[in-house]
Amino acid sequence: MIDFEMLYQKVKPIVLKCRRQYHIQQWEYEDWQQEGRLILFALLEDFPDLFEEEGKAYRYFKTKFTSHLKDTVRAQESLKRQYHKMAYDEISEVGHLVSSQEMVLDDYVAYYDVLDRVREGLGDKEKRSLDRLLAGERFEGRKALLRKMAPWFIDFREG
Repeated sequence: MIDFEMLYQKVKPIVLKCRRQYHIQQWEYEDWQQEGRLILFALLEDFPDLFEEEGKAYRYFKTKFTSHLKDTVRAQESLKRQYHKMAYDEISEVGHLVSSQEMVLDDYVAYYDVLDRVREGLGDKEKRSLDRLLAGERFEGRKALLRKMAPWFIDFREG
């Protein structure tokens, strides 16, 4: 008698690796487990002696499971199946519900005014560091520069 759950535990790492590689909408962890079990069950029905040679069994399972995932991804992206996708909401109708990460115009002007005043008090090396900071670069002395500038920008913190 075949212990199905023991066999599934042997191929489960393949399922988990594929979960990191493929994105299937609305599939949760349990869905991946269920699909893996279904594929394993189908393989065992077609090839009852498959797990007598484990290396061959893993290859068969991985091939069948990834083919199943590719078919699922293809179906989810197919134009004929667009109705399976999540509902579309017109942004103009629900825009007030979305929190904005952008600054409003008066905050934008005030921010650049403070930035100009900070820049006036910096030396040439610190000005270059500030430019690198604004460009999102990593560099030595970045944290120190941020600490030095923090009091100037306390009004712009979220909270």
